[in-house]
Amino acid sequence: MNIKPSDLPLLVSLDMLLEERNVTRAASRLHVSQPALSAQLARLRRLFNDPLLVPSETGRGMVATPKAEDMATALRGALTQLGALGDSVDIFDPASDAATFRVSGSFSAVGTFARPLIQAIHAHRNRSLRVAFDTLTEDQDVLPRFESGDIDLLLVPAEQVPPSLKMRQLMADRLVLVQRKGHPRGDGPVTVEQFCRLGHMVASPLGRLDRLMDQRLKELDLSRDVLVSAPHGDAIGGTLASTDLVCILPESMVEAVGADVEAHAIPFDLPDVSLSMAWHSRLDKHPAHRWLREQMVAISRGLHPARHDDDFRPTASRVPSSGYN
Repeated sequence: MNIKPSDLPLLVSLDMLLEERNVTRAASRLHVSQPALSAQLARLRRLFNDPLLVPSETGRGMVATPKAEDMATALRGALTQLGALGDSVDIFDPASDAATFRVSGSFSAVGTFARPLIQAIHAHRNRSLRVAFDTLTEDQDVLPRFESGDIDLLLVPAEQVPPSLKMRQLMADRLVLVQRKGHPRGDGPVTVEQFCRLGHMVASPLGRLDRLMDQRLKELDLSRDVLVSAPHGDAIGGTLASTDLVCILPESMVEAVGADVEAHAIPFDLPDVSLSMAWHSRLDKHPAHRWLREQMVAISRGLHPARHDDDFRPTASRVPSSGYN
């Protein structure tokens, strides 16, 4: 097989087809007609002597052949390197340059960092500078999403970061009990008996009621009543404010939950939760991504009462999950 310089546009089209697995959507993103992209796919099949993408048995989209799957990562990396050749300078100006940052993580991490990051971006008054957040579902494999460009930065505890990713620890935080202001329990210190008797709320995209907190309670010969499992962390603030439920959250997230709640110390010892940011090696030297990472470090230093990365070192006792509550 002899790939010529004139075949480069075909490789760009193949990369998009492998990402979308749909000719219509890929054509739209490439700004070409569907027949033109179909003709390019036919040329690619002849070039590689392989079908590459075949119609799905479900009738929805297309399925990549093993050869195409083997090529996908190498192809994306090669095109990324070629694209970097066009960067005339190794700097990023947030006041004028265009960038879209895709940040993913646990609901508590996104809830803590979303507002200050939006404020940092908005301060530059640059409509070409954008950010998109999403929360991870439990046990989700993030590596394919990094390689496809769906994630630029991941916010999770260090123990959850795949070994192949770059990582920097941001902060450690303590867990607190959050309740609505005017809760019938009162606003005094929480006793162990009260903690176990209260109705608890947790956030779990998969609807789980048993979290790491319950494992810790079991070690102490205690238990609690988990009455509600919410699919998204966004539901916590409104639910706490309108019910007598309580929730366990990192202290730095309390302000983001809303003005109608208050935090109290948990009446037994718990290890701090640590938070790290992780990214793919292909983004390590990208100027815009470096700027994003710098913002995250600055935000972590400004969070109170959380301790930023220079103040602690991770230990095996830190909570190894995004399920803080």
